[in-house]
Amino acid sequence: MLTHFKKHIDQNFLKLKENKFLMAHSGGVDSSVLFDLFLKLDLQFGLVHCNFNLRGKESEEDYNFVKKIAKSHNKTFFYKKFNTIKYSTLNKKSIQLSARELRYNFFLEILEKENYKYIVTAHNLNDQLETFLINSSRGSGLRGIVGIPSNNKNFLRPLLIFPKDQILDYARKYKIKWREDSSNKENKYLKNFIRNKIIKNW
Repeated sequence: MLTHFKKHIDQNFLKLKENKFLMAHSGGVDSSVLFDLFLKLDLQFGLVHCNFNLRGKESEEDYNFVKKIAKSHNKTFFYKKFNTIKYSTLNKKSIQLSARELRYNFFLEILEKENYKYIVTAHNLNDQLETFLINSSRGSGLRGIVGIPSNNKNFLRPLLIFPKDQILDYARKYKIKWREDSSNKENKYLKNFIRNKIIKNW
C-alpha cells in the first residue's frame, strides 16, 4: 500500500509535497493509517481534531489519543470542542449534518487564520460507496451521485482509492494503534445502516 500511495501522491497530490497542510485526525483507523503514510513520505503537516461532544468520556479519550500522537511526533495540533446537540436543535438539522457543518467551518477558519493551504481528510473508497448509496436513496441529482471529490479546492482526500479492507490490513501489518468509535455500530444513522447492513453483506 505504501508504494501505491507514494505513486498516487506523486501523480495526483504533488501539492502536498509543496505546501503546508493539516491532516484531520479522528483517532480512527483511517486517520491513523493516513498519518503513518504521511510520516513515511516525510511530508510536512500538522494535525486537527474535532470533538463533537456526543460520546462523553469516549470523545475525550479520542482527543487525548490524537494529542499524544501529535506531541510524540512534534506536530502542530489544533482542536475544538463543539456543542453539536445544541447546534442541531437551534438550526433544526440532523446531528450528522450539524457535525459536518461545524467541522468544515472550523477547518476553513484554521486555513484562513493559520496560513495553511489544505486540509486532508481520511475518507476511503468505502466512504465513497456509502455516500453514493445515500445520495441515490434520496433521489439526488447527478451532482449528488458523483460522490466525494478527491480534490475540492482546499480539501484533499488521497485515501479515496483505497478500500477499508486494505487500510485495515496495513494497520495490522504495521501494528498501528487506533481508536474505535462505538457509535459506528449503531444503525440509527442512515450511513451506519448502509455500512453495517448493506455494504457488509455484499
